[in-house]
Amino acid sequence: MWEFFNRKWYNSFIVCAFIAFLCFLGLSISNRYILYTCCFLPFIFLLITFILGIIRIVKKDYLKGILQTLSTVILAVLTYGYFSFALMFYPYDFFAEELKIPDNIKFEKPLKLNDEKDRVNIHQQDFILYDYFQPGMYKYDLFLHKIEKGKVYLKIFEITKNNILSEKSIKEKSKIEVENNTDELKRFELKDNFTIYEGDWGQFYGSRIEVWFKPDDINKPERKLITKNYIVQGWMR
Repeated sequence: MWEFFNRKWYNSFIVCAFIAFLCFLGLSISNRYILYTCCFLPFIFLLITFILGIIRIVKKDYLKGILQTLSTVILAVLTYGYFSFALMFYPYDFFAEELKIPDNIKFEKPLKLNDEKDRVNIHQQDFILYDYFQPGMYKYDLFLHKIEKGKVYLKIFEITKNNILSEKSIKEKSKIEVENNTDELKRFELKDNFTIYEGDWGQFYGSRIEVWFKPDDINKPERKLITKNYIVQGWMR
């Protein structure tokens, strides 16, 4: 194999191009190990080819060395560009593949948006999660007693490993402006929706959802208001 690589300057380049092509095809297969292999294998061979090109230059075989090095760099840039673009639209997510929902923890399930039965039976500070337009998309209602002016937002964690989910997106998309100057329970509704990106449709797992409050008064710290456990799933791209 090594002799074949060294015989002609373009042999290793052809091998790299062939491996990169096979890995491009491999991205269509739903398997995490194939994905990892396809992401790293072409660049390992490209690195070897690049080093061989440098060795040719050191040995004063300038033309072949420069051709091998330059062609390898061009192929590496093209491969990296393609993989970067392809992975943005990669349709599979293995986040929830091996997750188990704990039996010793009580979970709730999101309600349907047209299900009104629990909206009128809230007697204490609470929130209700609703399924939205597609699996992995959610809205929520929040019920609060007297509270100063500020904003609430959600933090959501996978419950077995405590990994925070879609942190920046959920924090921004789940914001609700709140203020209640009375002791009566007041309902606040998220006008938009937010998305959990981790996992795929039908891959349900346990989550811990925390409601955080950030006062408009910058001298007051943020504080956690409510915590509940829900069964959720991720949005499939």
